[in-house]
Amino acid sequence: MKKRILSLLSLATIVCGQTDLVQAEAEPDFGASAEEELLFQDIPSVYSASKYEQKVSQAPARVSIVTQEEIQRYGYRTFADILRSLPGFYISYDNNYSYVGVRGFGMPGDYNTRILMLVDGHRLNDNIFDSVYVDTAFVLDLDLIDRVEVVRGPSSSLYGSNAFFGIINVITKKGRDLDGIESSITAGSHQSYQGRLSYGKRYQNGLELLLSGSYYDSQGRTNLYYQEFDDPATNHGVAEEADDDRFDQLFFRMSYGDLSLEALYADREKGIPTAPWEVEFNNTGTRTWDTHWFVDLRYQHLHESGTEIAARLFFDRYDYDGDYVYDYGPPSDLVTIKDRDVGEWWGSEVHVSRHFFSDHRLTLGGEYRGSLTQEQKTYDAYDLWLDSNPEINVWALFIQDEWALLDTLLLNVGLRHDQYDSFGASTNPRLALIYSPLAETTLKLLYGRAFRAPTVYELYYHDGYTTAKPNTQIDPETIDSFELVWEQQLNRNVRSAVSLYHNEIKHLIAYTVDPDDGLFYFDNQNAAQAYGTEFSIEGKWDNGCLANLSYTYQDAENKDTGERLVNSPLHMVKLNIMAPVVTNILDGGLELQYESGRKTVSGAETDETLLTNLVLVSKGWLKGMTVSTGVYNLFDVAYDFPGSEEHAQDMLRQDGRTFQLKINYLF
Repeated sequence: MKKRILSLLSLATIVCGQTDLVQAEAEPDFGASAEEELLFQDIPSVYSASKYEQKVSQAPARVSIVTQEEIQRYGYRTFADILRSLPGFYISYDNNYSYVGVRGFGMPGDYNTRILMLVDGHRLNDNIFDSVYVDTAFVLDLDLIDRVEVVRGPSSSLYGSNAFFGIINVITKKGRDLDGIESSITAGSHQSYQGRLSYGKRYQNGLELLLSGSYYDSQGRTNLYYQEFDDPATNHGVAEEADDDRFDQLFFRMSYGDLSLEALYADREKGIPTAPWEVEFNNTGTRTWDTHWFVDLRYQHLHESGTEIAARLFFDRYDYDGDYVYDYGPPSDLVTIKDRDVGEWWGSEVHVSRHFFSDHRLTLGGEYRGSLTQEQKTYDAYDLWLDSNPEINVWALFIQDEWALLDTLLLNVGLRHDQYDSFGASTNPRLALIYSPLAETTLKLLYGRAFRAPTVYELYYHDGYTTAKPNTQIDPETIDSFELVWEQQLNRNVRSAVSLYHNEIKHLIAYTVDPDDGLFYFDNQNAAQAYGTEFSIEGKWDNGCLANLSYTYQDAENKDTGERLVNSPLHMVKLNIMAPVVTNILDGGLELQYESGRKTVSGAETDETLLTNLVLVSKGWLKGMTVSTGVYNLFDVAYDFPGSEEHAQDMLRQDGRTFQLKINYLF
């Protein structure tokens, strides 16, 4: 495996190393205006790290940016594919939802609550599960993404709860990026089909509009074999036509001057073939529905004095419906237990940012989120097992100061205070020293603390049959993180970054089983810690070539016992190569992703895995048309992810080789 990766990296250097693209940064001047510098320098910038635009090299975090070009040329099908390509991130999938692991933490039973997900700065984490979706339940068509900003490390000093391991801000396209009508049609393995129709325009009066709708339907894997159910009474362990998947999405964005209005609607239905929670095996009635929509009105103004004012007012609604089929017999008595959860919330955020004395940039802000509904119901034909509707509201104040101590030394200090109706207050700081001794070198010394509030689901959920019970005494979990980052421009084409980090987690909220009654519940478990390093090197060339190589070592363990955490690969190596195959006609994208084994719930370990994806993209055959075809898991490798506590399966087999053909046409 190592020889294959090194050979491909050498090939990328030979093919792509013909011309120069990336420019070395000029001598840093932290006292100058970031907006002014960005007008005259081709340097990557990020908004999400500090709530204003700044160079990546000055951001108080390790930052990754994924562009629309990369999404298209690597043929990413879901948001999980995007995250899987990044250093320190890994994905699990249980044939219902995909789960994000970060820097060694991918706890089974966690619904992606330790990552804060934003769309154009709008918070996506709901007020029932505090979850976000990265599979086909993700709320946005990937074709509408302009770029994705991934900010690693605790960010509660600006964003509050869920910004535990980092934040992900999805920046959408503008109407001018389409400047007309665009459509796409996709067909793939498992009888999967997707269509999209979009319209975008910027008018002469300054009004800008983007409107898009998408539809997806997949039969899924028609026959899934699970050894744990291999019995004549359960169809010899074969789940038939129970893996179907479907979604609808609508997106609207309108802007004029300093005002923008954004609305989004997404719903998804998914069959569950794995029979979790001891449901009836091989029954297509077990499935989930997720619906999320929001309306967001935003005002952003940059005054002549340099003062930037941003404010937003929003309303969200999230609906979760789950049908779980059980046999109450003998004799056979199939009954559907229904989960019906509704979350509605509104909120507002305001922040002001301004330069003072030429060497300070001060940011002040506040946020309020009011829950209108946090309803959970569980019932069957015989009884109502759960009927809960608490009201947990949140308000917060935050402050951040970016201070240029010297021309080459920047200090970034932030603090946020959150107040919850449920448990009280949480105050979290962030501190960053950013030093650039040379124009090509940046060193960052980072410290941050973050928290995650217990969710309504974790606090109150219970039912009358599937062995779940509530626990209203859960405390917030906290993390203290220390990180050293070295970013280096090696030459005009190549730059690299190295991170060393240590995370300390206390009051970790985890899914567990009560030995006295055998019931599942959430509780604050033992402390955990992780040590790790992330190394990446990337190259860009004039001929369109891109190459990225990363290595991650992450050692996450239970601090009291020293045992390695479940679902945590120790080593990851990722290689991405993008290069022209036929100049101006055909491009190729190649991905290799290596993972060492992951510990399972039972204490076993999955096999190490090397996956290969190959995508070809053509833009030159017909004006306005882009055709791409991808082969995923090219060598048909058999691999597994650990199952969670609710599964009878200790390991869940993943897809073999799959295909996709996609046609985009801009009228």
